Amino acid sequence: MASDSRQLSAGMTATLSAELEGRVARDFVADIVQAVLDESRQAAQDRAVESMMLEARLRLERFIRARSSRQRE
Repeated sequence: MASDSRQLSAGMTATLSAELEGRVARDFVADIVQAVLDESRQAAQDRAVESMMLEARLRLERFIRARSSRQRE
């Protein structure tokens, strides 16, 4: 996975550097690309955590309902 990320970063950096035709330092472009990729990864992790929390909440609600209905019987 890290290798894929490095390849993606290198490809994006090369593409943007070519489009900017040397008007911006390649290292600066690489820093921007890395920041965007890092932010994207963090957003994906946040969505994954949010999804896990929702699933845990739903399971807890089902457990409470099941427990509550057993106590009424």
